[in-house]
Amino acid sequence: MAFKPPTQRQKEKLSKLLAKGEKVILVTSIGSRYFLIRLLFLLPFAFLFIGLPKLGQLLRMRQSYVYALTNKRFLIIRGIFTRKIVTAPLERITHITVEQSIAQRYLYNTGHLVIITAGFDQREIVIEHIGDPVAFKILVEELTSKLEDEDDQFSLRALSA
Repeated sequence: MAFKPPTQRQKEKLSKLLAKGEKVILVTSIGSRYFLIRLLFLLPFAFLFIGLPKLGQLLRMRQSYVYALTNKRFLIIRGIFTRKIVTAPLERITHITVEQSIAQRYLYNTGHLVIITAGFDQREIVIEHIGDPVAFKILVEELTSKLEDEDDQFSLRALSA
């Protein structure tokens, strides 16, 4: 997988959002290749002032979208000045869909991840332009299956006692 473990600084920033016993497994943002290609494309237009709004939007997107995966839940943190935090417990995730166009798949290596959660309102969480979305999907599925296995083992132990 192309993901690097979270840095100490990332762990410290997220520590105030974590519950007891929760560990950060992965912290990511929009895809690096997507960001670089879009940046190189928009820079010449920025000098003409036509591309300044799009360049500003791209830079804001890179700075303000943080996706964190812990051993218990998935966090989406948006915003620079104002903050919006969306969480989805891994045990509530029913399925994950990866949506990629041809350019996203072959040029940028990004995609959109659609996470459906169970519960009262069956939320749909859309994560746009995440780098290596297939590997991210597999990682989330592995974590959710580990949680299910732990629950099964716990209930089996409780039955045999």
